[in-house]
Amino acid sequence: MKINYCEQLSKEWFDLCAGSIGGTRFGSVMSGRKNRLIYDLINEQLDGYLEPDEYVSDDMLFGTENEPIARQLYSELSGIDFKQVGMIQSEQSAIHHASPDGLCEATGDVLEIKCTQNGAIHLQRFAEGVESSYMPQIVNYFTVSDEVKRVHWVSYCPSRPERPLIYFTFTRESIVKDGRATNTIQGLVEDAQIDIAKIEAEMIEIKNKFIF
Repeated sequence: MKINYCEQLSKEWFDLCAGSIGGTRFGSVMSGRKNRLIYDLINEQLDGYLEPDEYVSDDMLFGTENEPIARQLYSELSGIDFKQVGMIQSEQSAIHHASPDGLCEATGDVLEIKCTQNGAIHLQRFAEGVESSYMPQIVNYFTVSDEVKRVHWVSYCPSRPERPLIYFTFTRESIVKDGRATNTIQGLVEDAQIDIAKIEAEMIEIKNKFIF
């Protein structure tokens, strides 16, 4: 597992994200709706950096302030020593990474935290599970490294003291919905690895033609 310990949202972190597919962009890979993805990636590679988005909403600030609390609480609850890291970089592809909210390298456990001020959202997650919009982010962790064994997805809502932590654990054998069909996470991983390899090859071809 190739780990970078830079601070997330720092200049170094943004520079490493430039021209690379992370959890947010991975949804485009899984859906097949790549749109301008390849050209955005090439453009960032040519620039050599990714311009930080300086906008910070109240929800984003709440998440930044509460994530360390949630990580500590879940580490104590699970007995897993999750450490803060910058990103995991793929050893198979130069354009693929993931930025976990916590990592236990020894056991291959990854932590993804969602902090919310909205008790209704927290209750819905308790009753219905993880929102489908977050599934690509979960699958991305397994796709980046074969050493990732489990992804722990945690919702933290301090305004619901009855149950401030809600958590779900995913493995490669977990069954998830893929559109109208169902698939294992490992099945989605294998498809995504093929797609990323194709994207990388196409990027190299287009960039070489553009430059030379």
